[in-house]
Amino acid sequence: AITDRASLQYNMSLHDAVEEALMGGVSMVLLDESNLGYEALMREAVRLKILCGMYDIPFAVRSNADIADAVDADGIELSADDISIAEARNKLGSDRFIGFTVRNAEEAVRAEESGAQFLMCGPVKVMDINSRDVNVSVDELKKICACVHIPVTAYGGIADVDISELKGTGICGIGCAMGIFGQNDVRQAA
Repeated sequence: AITDRASLQYNMSLHDAVEEALMGGVSMVLLDESNLGYEALMREAVRLKILCGMYDIPFAVRSNADIADAVDADGIELSADDISIAEARNKLGSDRFIGFTVRNAEEAVRAEESGAQFLMCGPVKVMDINSRDVNVSVDELKKICACVHIPVTAYGGIADVDISELKGTGICGIGCAMGIFGQNDVRQAA
């Protein structure tokens, strides 16, 4: 589950929505609230780290190594615009996982060689692979999975009708934000 406060239905808090997602069976929570200031992001990170710990589910923070370190997150997910994998490893130590977002096989190989332990690949859109807004095709996703030895998770633009299209690509899972948090029943969506 990739958090998405902006998509929440009704007046549900992020904490309550994440708990619903946990009860629905998510296997990891990634805090992705870049629109929040440092203090608000820190508060959410503390709350969600405690909550995920209660469910024995890994908790990670997107992009912010300072907050990931401060709340003792299980890991971090980075992109090309963030600090390097080596800098994150120095800050977080060897006992926490580091993921990296990629969009093609070349980026995937570089990320793995740099020390990434998992990859987030996307955004993947499988409904209309010929549209201009597609960032990663199913064929490219297959290439990415075939060229690395670390887990790959597809994310972005994934709806219930799309999931079957991802079978056989080699991914280890999917990451959903709006597909979980933008639904009327978060638990059922998860």
